[in-house]
Amino acid sequence: MNGADLFVEHGKAGTPLTDVFVADVHCHLGQTRDLRLLESSAESLVHSMDLLGVDVAAPSSLAACLGGLDVQGNDEVIDAVQRYPDRIFGYMVANPYYPKAAERELQRCLRAGMRGIKVHTHVHPRYDDPGYDLVWEFAAEHGLPVLAHTWGEQISQLEPHFTRYPAVTWLLAHSGVADRESYSRVARQHPNVFLETCYSGSPRGLIEYFVREGLEDKVLWG
Repeated sequence: MNGADLFVEHGKAGTPLTDVFVADVHCHLGQTRDLRLLESSAESLVHSMDLLGVDVAAPSSLAACLGGLDVQGNDEVIDAVQRYPDRIFGYMVANPYYPKAAERELQRCLRAGMRGIKVHTHVHPRYDDPGYDLVWEFAAEHGLPVLAHTWGEQISQLEPHFTRYPAVTWLLAHSGVADRESYSRVARQHPNVFLETCYSGSPRGLIEYFVREGLEDKVLWG
């Protein structure tokens, strides 16, 4: 494209990206009372991916993350993963408030082909709650990345785990939504921490800021 920014050019033309591999590491399937999507099925996700030129996407269930319906929500993602194995890589969700059930659910989802873990503090405990230890240990044992919902203040709850579980790849969701300096600091200090940028109103210049901080290889798109 004669040296032009291919993302800008495709965006202006309304055409899908075809020149690069694109992975969306943070999206959702399903519905919940607190957040409703107009189109939330696996079919609509793949259709949107095709329109944009997204090669693979990694969803978790809204019903599980925000509604506490772990089994029901995970089932929806499992179905999507099994029907679109080359396009959809799912995150499993388990509730640390109920450790025995959480361990069973993690094992079930792993057997079904899920490839990561999503954690959220909306209906689940703070990340410094010891109930999460089984989740972190499961991720470390099976080499699963953890996508953690953050909104600034959760970074301090997570940070001790970055060194305690060096085998876990930590993806900080909504990086830079607040206190972008803290996100930058932990990504520089910890080789297993990455910044995921999903945020509907991403502040202007956020990506440029992370690049200036030397984190161009630590930024993931969601």
